[in-house]
Parts: sequence; structure tokens; C-alpha cells
Amino acid sequence: MHRPLAKPACVPAAVLALALSATLPTQAQETAADTAGAAEPVVAKQPLPLWEIGVVAIAAYQPAYPGSDQDLARVRVLPFGIYRGSLLRADGDGIGLRGFRSRRFEWDVSGAGSFGSSANKVRVREGMPSIGTLVEIGPALKVNLGDLVDSKRDPRLTQLEIPIRAVFDVSDGFAHRGWTFEPRLSHTAWTGSSFALVVSASTLFADRSLNQLYYGVDAPYATADRPAYDASAGLVATRLNASLRHRINSTLRLQYFAQVETVRGAANETSPLVRSKQDAGIGVSLIWGVWHSSESGTE
Repeated sequence: MHRPLAKPACVPAAVLALALSATLPTQAQETAADTAGAAEPVVAKQPLPLWEIGVVAIAAYQPAYPGSDQDLARVRVLPFGIYRGSLLRADGDGIGLRGFRSRRFEWDVSGAGSFGSSANKVRVREGMPSIGTLVEIGPALKVNLGDLVDSKRDPRLTQLEIPIRAVFDVSDGFAHRGWTFEPRLSHTAWTGSSFALVVSASTLFADRSLNQLYYGVDAPYATADRPAYDASAGLVATRLNASLRHRINSTLRLQYFAQVETVRGAANETSPLVRSKQDAGIGVSLIWGVWHSSESGTE
């Protein structure tokens, strides 16, 4: 549906900028799409700096939420901060504390985020509370599988990520909105000196509280066309993603992304707020590290 750090002046904006730049295209609770190895092509003799402070510009055209039949255009320009330490990580692939790291397994704390959906812009939700801008944080187990595909391949270029995350609403004082679980398999299909193509598949699950935010209709908001509905915990959506990353230089990165998802078989497929069983989204983001260190970060 589906982030924390070396902080710029505006902490909520910085958290959201990193979360969105790492997870788009998303609806609600998208997890970090790619591993550090998969996310960035390697430009010879241009290692990424230890820290950066700059801006991220994001433009996307996506459904308002999984199951919506209405697409929304979103554009944001936000500040961000990045730190690429051996233990603490806060970068375009997520925000995390590396608790354990080996060739096969990684255990850390990481996050994700998503745009909100104003009720006055979504016809089927007219008169209902808006869906706020959400961020997530929680532990994640990552299993590196790349060398099982090809023994000469970096294990981290094919990765199974298994995160459990708490969800908070930035638009409402970081109020807790629920929990998500989204196992995700990502694979770097192609990489060049300055480009990388990453594809991934995931299934998103949420608890009742978060699903109620998206699909529940409380009695005061029920109408003839939108009967009252109590959401249940379970599957939210199944997703396929593709991301083309272009590393222009060590502090300027461009990302094109696309996503298709379906709510067929979802726990709340019969909600009156589900008006489309499948949808797609596209977008682009530009990350510019205006200020950065001369010291290289840890890969």
C-alpha cells in the first residue's frame, strides 16, 4: 500500500522523501523495492558518497489505492538526507540498521512509504475521511539468492525480502494505523555501467486496522451506493514491478518505474470501495545530492 536518519531540517519531509523515492510506484504500503546491490548500477571509479543532503523530485500517475478505479497524478519535491555507513543505512533503497549481514542472509530494520489519497479527489470515497501519507518501519529478513541463479553472480542481485512493518500516518501526527507483511522477490534482470533494470513480485498483507482504513465503510458514511462494510485482515494485493535506474553520476540518479497489481482473491475484494480488480501505475523520480561528503560510503 505500500521510512529514519542523518536528518535534514524537516524530519517528516526527509523521511517521506526517502520512503517514496525508494518504493514508488506504490499504493498504501509498498516495501523497499530493491537491495542496495540491485538498486544502483556501478559506475567505474564513481563510488557513492558517505552522506548526502539534497532534494528528490517524484512524479507518478497511479490508482488512489489498490482496487480503486480512479487514477491520480502526484508530484512532490522534498528534501532528503542519506547516510551509507557499514551499520546505519539511510539511502534510496531504504532506511535501516544492519543487525546481521552475511553472504546469504541479512537482518535489519528498514522502512517504506506512500502518498495519501484525499477523499475529495476520489469519487467513491466522497464524504469519507482521507487516506493520509503513510510511512512504515520494522524488521526485515533478506535472503540473497543471486548465486543460486548463476554461481558467478552477486548473491544480493536476486533477493527475497520478508518484512513486518508498523504503519504510521504522517498527516495525523504519526498516528499508528496498523501492520503490514509483504514478502517480496526482486531480481536485477540487467545492469550496465550506469543503468540497472530490476523486476520484482510481492504479495501484500495487512491487519484489520489498516484494511479498515482502505476498505471499511463506517455507518455514518454509508449510502445507497456505498453500504456499510467492516474490513478484515488478510491479503491486500499481488504486485509486479519494474524499475529502470540511471546513475548519471555519484550524486544524481534517475529512476523510471511501473507497477501492475490485482486485488483478485484479496480479503476485502467485496468491499464497496473496490471498483477495479486490477490496475497499473507509472512514474519517475530524480534524486540530487546537492551537498555530499568526499568520503565514500560502504556498499
